[in-house]
Amino acid sequence: MITRFTVVLLLVLPGAGSHLSAGEQALSTVTVLWNSEVRSPGICVDRTSWFVSVIPAAVPLEGLTTTRLRHGELTTEARVLFRDDAQRLCLLETSTPLTGLTPVSLVHTGELKGGQKLHCLSHRSACLTTVAGKDWSHRGERFSMPLLRVRVADPESFCAAGTPLVSEEGHLVGILTGKDHDETGDVHAIPVARVRKLVTDIKTHQRSGPVRVGLVFHNQSSTPEIIEVKSGSPAERSGLEAGDVILSIDGTDTESLEDLVEVIHNLPAGVETPVTVLRGLSEKDLSIVPEFLEMTAAAR
Repeated sequence: MITRFTVVLLLVLPGAGSHLSAGEQALSTVTVLWNSEVRSPGICVDRTSWFVSVIPAAVPLEGLTTTRLRHGELTTEARVLFRDDAQRLCLLETSTPLTGLTPVSLVHTGELKGGQKLHCLSHRSACLTTVAGKDWSHRGERFSMPLLRVRVADPESFCAAGTPLVSEEGHLVGILTGKDHDETGDVHAIPVARVRKLVTDIKTHQRSGPVRVGLVFHNQSSTPEIIEVKSGSPAERSGLEAGDVILSIDGTDTESLEDLVEVIHNLPAGVETPVTVLRGLSEKDLSIVPEFLEMTAAAR
């Protein structure tokens, strides 16, 4: 049975003294008018002139530098500050701030587990959604970065590209890509960590892209054990050594090399990041500052 509820219901934060209304998340969205027929949600982030969205598949990427946003009775032009063509994720900016909006908090929400309950928000209503897993590929398609795989109770109404995906505590955890795969209602979502990296990179460097840390790992083992630290790299400056096993980075456990690669993909450049390693028989806490991966850099 499809479960819906109006977004004025309060979601209670466990252990907190206040409540977060899912309606507050809905008020932080606008409608992106890509053309006369195609539109999608845009989520207000960091400031009331910045919005992230996913460009629908029906919209050509070539030459896409501006679009229009609608908020209430107001329609205004926005320029494309950044566009990730692989995931069709974009950051839009209006020339003046829009009133009546509150930027969505891009907090660390922890690892999502299979079966965890979430909600897709659309206008003033929400739809029950469940985490189905995480995919690096799906049916022969390889993704540039892993995507959340979620199962939506009402995919016909709630699977548009750019739809916010929130936890039961009201935190943004992802943005739907708009690809509904089959009759099960499974759809992919871009994790919020990717959005957080994009926003942080653009704020600090006016660009975004992959980072490097300067580490080499075994390609015949799934354990994230360092076999080489590149000279002059962020890893060397941080004090990482060959033989260290990375246990966590940026607060996320890295039980496998695949986990580590995912975390590194989402690290903003130039931001000091905590790293915990196993060195010998003891844990050691360090920090690393990733840098943008330039064309001449061969190692991640």
